[in-house]
Amino acid sequence: MNVQANPFLFESAALSHLPNYGPVRSTQLCGYLSIGDSAGGWLYFWFSEAVGSPERAPLLVWINSAPGIGALASLFDEHGPYLLDSGGRVYSNPFSWHHHANYLLLDQPLGHGLSFSTHPRYLPESHDEACQQLYHALQEFLLRWPRYREADCYLFGAGQTGHTLARLANCILDGNGCGQPQINLRGIGLGNGQVASEIQLPSHIDYASQHRLINQEERQRLETMLRDYARARAAATPLQRKEASRIALDMNAYIQQCSGRDLDDVRHPPSTRHRQIEEYLARPAVQQALHIDPRSLNELKPTPQSLQEASWLESSAPLFPRLLDKLKVLLYHGEYCMEGNYLGADAWLDALPWSGAAEFRQCKRQTWRPYGLAAGLIRRHRQLSHIIIQNAGLRAARDQPAIVQAMLKHFLHDGAA
Repeated sequence: MNVQANPFLFESAALSHLPNYGPVRSTQLCGYLSIGDSAGGWLYFWFSEAVGSPERAPLLVWINSAPGIGALASLFDEHGPYLLDSGGRVYSNPFSWHHHANYLLLDQPLGHGLSFSTHPRYLPESHDEACQQLYHALQEFLLRWPRYREADCYLFGAGQTGHTLARLANCILDGNGCGQPQINLRGIGLGNGQVASEIQLPSHIDYASQHRLINQEERQRLETMLRDYARARAAATPLQRKEASRIALDMNAYIQQCSGRDLDDVRHPPSTRHRQIEEYLARPAVQQALHIDPRSLNELKPTPQSLQEASWLESSAPLFPRLLDKLKVLLYHGEYCMEGNYLGADAWLDALPWSGAAEFRQCKRQTWRPYGLAAGLIRRHRQLSHIIIQNAGLRAARDQPAIVQAMLKHFLHDGAA
C-alpha cells in the first residue's frame, strides 16, 4: 500500500488547546487521513491515547452512524474524552472510552461531517466503496503511528454503520490474509445496528405498537406500506428497488409523525442536541484548534440519500457467519431506540446460519448485572453477546455511561460483555 504524504496533517495533528475547556494535557491527535493513493479525499479523525498504559491497551476504532451524523457528535455527546453541555461548556468525561482503549474516531463516509473530497468521482455510492476508503485510512493511521500496530483492534459503531462495520471487518481479515500490513482485529461492537433491513423493518411496526407510539389504524397503514416495500425491494429494475428505500424512510417518518417521539429514544420528543455541537464546531477558534480543513465546510458532498438508500436495500447479515467464527461480536441495544431495535436483532440473529446458530437460538435471556445490579438482559453463546440495556436509547453511552463503560471493559479485556 502506497500511503501519500498529507501536507496539512502531520505537522499539526496534536491537540493542545480546546476552546471552552483550556489546555489539553493528554495525548490527543486530530486531522485528516487519505482515502487512497490518489489522495482525492480525506477522512477526519480524532485519536485519544489510552489513560494509564497505552502500550498495553487495545485500539478501539469508532465509526460514526452514517450518513448525516458527524463522528464528533458521538465524541462530544457520548463516549469521547470531552463532553459538551447545553451551555457550550466543555468538560472532561469521566466515563470516556479512552480510559480502557486507545480511541480512534473516524468521520465517514467521505463528504459527510468533516470529511471531504476534491472531486465527485471519489464520493462513495455504496457501502463497499465506503469500506475500502475506511480501510485505507486506518492503514494510513497505523503506518504513521506504528506503535499502535501491534495492539488488539476492535471496531465499534451504531445504527446504519452496521453495514460498513461488517464490510470493514471482512476487509481487514482479507487484507491480513493476502499480504497487507497486519491489523490485529479481535472483535466488533454494534449498537442498535441496522444489518438486515428486510428482516428488521417489520420490527419497527411491532416495536411502535408495543410502546404505544401508534394506534391500530396507524398500524394497518404501516402494514400496507410494508407490503409495498417488500414488492419494491423484490422488483427487477434499480429504479423500482430504489422506491423501497423511500417507502422505508416514509414508514419511519410516519411513526415519528404519529407519536411525536424521537425514534432514537422514544421517551423524548425529537432532539436538537446535534445543533449545539454543530454551533460549537462552526466557531473559527474551534476549527483551528481541531485542525479542521476549511475545504470540509464547502467542498463536494455526496448525493444525500445514496448510502441511506443502500441501507434499506442491502443485507449485511451474510457477512456475519465468518465474523462470528473468527471474532468476538457484541451487539447491544438501548431498549428505547426504535430504529435497529432489539426485536429486529433477535429476528435476523435467529435466522442467521452460522456454526453456533442452533445453540444460540436455544439460549435464554438472563438478567445482565455488570455491577451486581440489574442493568438489562443478555443472551450469549461462544463469542457472541447480545445485550439489551435498560433505560437507554441509541446513545446508550450518554444515557447509561457507567453501565456501558463496564460493558466495554468486560468485552475488551475479559472476552465477554
